[in-house]
Amino acid sequence: MSATPLSWSVELPERHSTALRPRARLRLCSESHGEELISVPVRVGRGLRALSDEGFAPSGRSELLHRLGELTRSCAHARMEDLVGRRDYSRRELEERLLADGYSRSVTDEVVSRACEVGIIDDLRYGAAFARSKVASGWGRVKIERELSRRGVDASLVPGWPDEFLSADDERERALALASRRRLTGRNDYQKLVRFLCGRGFPLGLSSSVAREVLSAAADGE
Repeated sequence: MSATPLSWSVELPERHSTALRPRARLRLCSESHGEELISVPVRVGRGLRALSDEGFAPSGRSELLHRLGELTRSCAHARMEDLVGRRDYSRRELEERLLADGYSRSVTDEVVSRACEVGIIDDLRYGAAFARSKVASGWGRVKIERELSRRGVDASLVPGWPDEFLSADDERERALALASRRRLTGRNDYQKLVRFLCGRGFPLGLSSSVAREVLSAAADGE
């Protein structure tokens, strides 16, 4: 720590903090601005604590805040690399994660924009992989498009969507396979099947047609 006219310290959250998104705090006191308390991401707080332990002694408030800015950008970039090293992310998803960690909008935009520029983040690549995965899981077109939109990806911009990912016959077969596994109780079966299929992302018209086919087959088998 440095002596006056600047003093500063770092407060890290308790290891088992119950806070949903714990933050570290930089406490500094200068002649020009008095006492200030700045909330920072925990990763940044640990970095500041390490600098302090190494003997970092800024000459004033400006130097400390400049170093804080550099450290924050470095930590945000490292956090981005950690996240995308586990799975692919859309731009919106990555932005939301960094903002939730406590990084500012400006730092988040800088890091995510750079990731997009170099191809680490690619919404169209993400959208194609997401769509293939969900088609394989039995999702219908409507749900896939809705979930992509929620993640900031316009499905209509994904190359080949939807023709190269699913056909009308394939979608009907998947809906029929799912509906055929549902247990029929004899009470509101049609409504339940339609609601189930719509919930999986199949269009209402297709869901209704498949529900009628399943119930007809069940009646013929009695």
